[in-house]
Amino acid sequence: MQAESGEAALALVDEFIAGKTGKIDLIVSDVVMPNMDGPTMVKELGSRLPGIKVIFVSGYAEDAFAKSLDPAQKFHFLPKPFSLKQLAAAVKDVMDGE
Repeated sequence: MQAESGEAALALVDEFIAGKTGKIDLIVSDVVMPNMDGPTMVKELGSRLPGIKVIFVSGYAEDAFAKSLDPAQKFHFLPKPFSLKQLAAAVKDVMDGE
């Protein structure tokens, strides 16, 4: 699934949960987005998707936003720019539990 903003992602997840048509295993989100940034979106999703795996992508340093997250929220970070191969490897690592 794809959403154009944090707000759209929240609405999409709510629709998905209401439909009970499957499971969301991973969120890949940019850190900086209009209106609602990635860390805020993940905080909002925490109650809807407890324990969800998260990969943040950003052109900024990881420590620039990590302090805005709940310390209990585990996340992975992929710096921009990245290739499709690097993204696929990050997804595999996260899904394999590394």
